[in-house]
Amino acid sequence: MGPASSPAQATEIALVQFDRALFSEEVVLKGCYWLARDFICEIATADSASIQVTIKPRQSSSVEALPFAKETLIQSVSDFALREKIDAKTSGIRDLLLAKAFSEAGVLEDAPTGTFGDKIEQENPQGMFKILGSC
Repeated sequence: MGPASSPAQATEIALVQFDRALFSEEVVLKGCYWLARDFICEIATADSASIQVTIKPRQSSSVEALPFAKETLIQSVSDFALREKIDAKTSGIRDLLLAKAFSEAGVLEDAPTGTFGDKIEQENPQGMFKILGSC
């Protein structure tokens, strides 16, 4: 038979709820990963609009660290959500730059489609675009 739980143990958790409209399950999982060494994160669906995370200290961690863990989780999830949104907005540009670099190196058979360059730089005869683009 295992140890009995006491009322004091029930308060040794922190709860954080994330709005699904703002935070994907993937970014919540990434945020929980950063706490995994010292804390156990239990992820549950609170309702269709939110994700709930229960943070429990591991034996090597103290209960006093729970407020810091909660703040860290909120900050990490916010950071990962921002990175996810930036990646979604800039992935096309990143892919075009990589394709252009590989095509100029002779790695690709065909040049990438799309416009590569800055109109302001193209108008400046001494600009970086002229140096790189018309050698």
